Amino acid sequence: MKKSILCIAIASSIALGNAGTSFASNKTTITKATSASISVKLKNDGDDEISVINAGSGGTYRLQKNIVTTIKMDEGDKLYIYEKGKKGALLLVASPEMDGKVQLLSKL
Repeated sequence: MKKSILCIAIASSIALGNAGTSFASNKTTITKATSASISVKLKNDGDDEISVINAGSGGTYRLQKNIVTTIKMDEGDKLYIYEKGKKGALLLVASPEMDGKVQLLSKL
């Protein structure tokens, strides 16, 4: 009886040991998803409110006087002044260096 219990204990420890090594040999690779999304912060430091349009997404934004407005853009997207339903002058082209930094409208 003691021998059979001992044999069962040895067999189960060997089986668990082999199962552990097979799981340890499986490697998991985790990759971080990177996004090209850029948060461009624009401050209208001029005298009047203006509208702008993101040519990449087609979204329009109203930039109020002395207010910082955050616009989500992809790298290479172009932002234009939007007047009377049409694109006007080019303000900027989104780049990673702009991410999270305030851009003064008077400097563009």
